[in-house]
Amino acid sequence: MLSLPFVALLASQGQALDLRNIQAAALYSQSHRGSALLVLQDGKEIFAEAENRFDLSREHILASGSKSFSCTIAVALQAEGKLKLDEPVSQSVQEWQQDPQKSSITISQLLHFTSGLPGKIGPSIVRLNKDMYGTAINTPLAAEPGKVFMYGNSHLAVFGEVVKRKTGLDPAIYLQKHILDPLGVKASWQRDQKGNPNLAGSASMTARDWATFGQMVLQKGQWHGKQVLPAQELQKCFQGSEALSTYGLNWWLNVPFNGTLDAGDEVPVQLAKAGKDQQQIAPSAPQNVVMAAGAFNQRLYLLPDEHVVVVRFGEGGDWSDEAFLKLLLGK
Repeated sequence: MLSLPFVALLASQGQALDLRNIQAAALYSQSHRGSALLVLQDGKEIFAEAENRFDLSREHILASGSKSFSCTIAVALQAEGKLKLDEPVSQSVQEWQQDPQKSSITISQLLHFTSGLPGKIGPSIVRLNKDMYGTAINTPLAAEPGKVFMYGNSHLAVFGEVVKRKTGLDPAIYLQKHILDPLGVKASWQRDQKGNPNLAGSASMTARDWATFGQMVLQKGQWHGKQVLPAQELQKCFQGSEALSTYGLNWWLNVPFNGTLDAGDEVPVQLAKAGKDQQQIAPSAPQNVVMAAGAFNQRLYLLPDEHVVVVRFGEGGDWSDEAFLKLLLGK
């Protein structure tokens, strides 16, 4: 049985964004080494701009924006009955079964980056890694599972191996076949010497393809009348952990900061200080705003109240999510 159309799920269309506000946000993007800005509202493209000689038809590296795909892979596998978020990773990675701490790590902890693995493993250049997945599996823990948020590629390298063992497929191929193909979009991936895709930061897409993926997520897993991903399970991607409230299952959340941010220089967001004990990514924006964020200021913003999806590509420099969203929303 097909789910209700998106418009019925949301009851009404979002209040139209003011074009002047969009243009102000676009000027901010362009002046901060932007390459592209794309805005969808109610599933329709209302603004598209190539900036600083970029071509909107070109793919662009998403950097850590790539991480957001992993939660959708987990949701798809759960819908197939092949995975549960609370199951021990050691059910698939038998090498961990005899380790008293690693044997307790769950899939959810991998995706929350609270597995206890050190955040970063291997060279930053993907092709210089001999076997990212094997290295991550064999890396000693740096913390007790579930206690500390450590941002990096190690957790998703292990998750990639879990996907391979559960499906017999390369995780990027599984993503393409089960999630991206139904949307009519594609992603390209950089791989290590063993052929493993770096799920933590090596995908490339066009702005329109990334926006389409975001639109499906905003529509609670629905696309053209078909339920690509189950809505209830997809919602778990946007729940923080006890270790860090502002990070869901590979998505950044615009909620008050609670936890210990021990993530080194790789953290892709600037938490705007909104008081001694309360921080948010963008205090002026609604708390239900979520984003995928990557190095050099790649962004995929989902704004449920406004029914808006925004893709922003950039080439580095200063960036403030608060400043950009404040302009976009006319706050």
